[in-house]
Amino acid sequence: MTERSSDLIKDVLVDSELAKNIVPNKFKHTSKQGRARRQKLLMAAKKLSETRDIQDISLADVCEKAGIPRASAYHFFPNVESIFLALRFLSYIETFKALEKIEVHDFKRWEDYLAQVIRQSGQVFNNDVTKNKLMYGANTPEFQDHDYDERIDINMVGMIVGKLSDYYDMSSFEDIDDLFLIVYGIIHSIFALSFKQFDEITAEMCEETIKASVAYLRCYLPEHLPRR
Repeated sequence: MTERSSDLIKDVLVDSELAKNIVPNKFKHTSKQGRARRQKLLMAAKKLSETRDIQDISLADVCEKAGIPRASAYHFFPNVESIFLALRFLSYIETFKALEKIEVHDFKRWEDYLAQVIRQSGQVFNNDVTKNKLMYGANTPEFQDHDYDERIDINMVGMIVGKLSDYYDMSSFEDIDDLFLIVYGIIHSIFALSFKQFDEITAEMCEETIKASVAYLRCYLPEHLPRR
């Protein structure tokens, strides 16, 4: 896992604060009981979001579902938006780890590796309705740091390009990261359209995503890249 990804995971797991990139206030060091309550709040919000629109869920709803008084919940989350931002952040971490397991050397061409990354991404989102809603649903909470989504995108693209560069000689493609950032945008755009139309990332839309992504990259990359 890249250094940047490790830093992101550390931010969300440390006891002293949930994640400084997600919520504005610093949290005091929490006990084992406190960490358990934080987890209950997160899981309660996730469970509620499986059957309800996120924007219709209040902090009171989450506290009632978790069986935790609202006054106690404020010690961990200042508002319901911060709970869903935490879930969104954790969703990114889980997605990153799932995609990181895909190895370039298992495929004959870079196109096949990219296709598997896209298909696996669709499967990860479809396996968890909350992930889909947090990423592609309407009126979902946004990070206060507007550059944060961009940094997450760069981190994901860096992992994919890094894997390709370890296997193929990509030295002649100076702007390869920029190309894959555009591809990343293509993937999210089609996935968002699929979720808007079908409430999921359909297999058909996954294949359309692959076609669009490969077609764009083939304007710059040969079908067969030289091996290292």
